[in-house]
Amino acid sequence: MITGEFVTETADGKKIEVYRFDPGTIYLKKGEEVDLKILGVNGDEHTFLIENTDIKGRIEKGKETIVPLQFDKPGTYRLICITHKDKENNGPMIAYIIVD
Repeated sequence: MITGEFVTETADGKKIEVYRFDPGTIYLKKGEEVDLKILGVNGDEHTFLIENTDIKGRIEKGKETIVPLQFDKPGTYRLICITHKDKENNGPMIAYIIVD
């Protein structure tokens, strides 16, 4: 997974940028142990959490962050960048972890 950025300019010259995780969705099996590797490509830093877990961390530009994952319950877990949580902060920057 990587952090990415899209930038454009409106007709009146206003700069608009948005950050995202790519891919935006990953799929895991219940109980599967994986290391989620996230490379910081755009943005200096992205502080994140995985909703409904105790998992938190920080992604830095030019570095790979490794997040050990294992989910005991099926469901959809959101990987949320706290730095870019809403449109006022160039977001939302969210990826989905789907566990079946």
